[in-house]
Amino acid sequence: MNLLEEHILQLETDLLKPEIRASMEKTRELLSDGFIEFCSSGYIWYYDKSEPVNEKIQQANWEIKDFSINQLGDDCILATYKLIKHSEINENKKYSLRSSIWKYFDGRWKMFFHQGTLTSKF
Repeated sequence: MNLLEEHILQLETDLLKPEIRASMEKTRELLSDGFIEFCSSGYIWYYDKSEPVNEKIQQANWEIKDFSINQLGDDCILATYKLIKHSEINENKKYSLRSSIWKYFDGRWKMFFHQGTLTSKF
């Protein structure tokens, strides 16, 4: 894994942490203005930088598998991976496929788009 891939993986991992999602300052550092998420529930979520993300996410045992990036341009990356939420009781919500678009703004990578799609065990 190269340094850029490791860095983007760390940013993805940070966004799973409740303390990051509850902090407006931290989410502003990680999410771009105009960020949109197609949630695994089917809901479309639009980022409002005047509010913390805090989706009532609790500390969970998340596992990212098969993480990879594809450079779409000098300032744009597509990250894809599988996510397992080990603490999820409902098997139908435990596994998901994830994709994120990261753009380089003012010296830092920020997530521009994210999608989570529920799937059966992989």
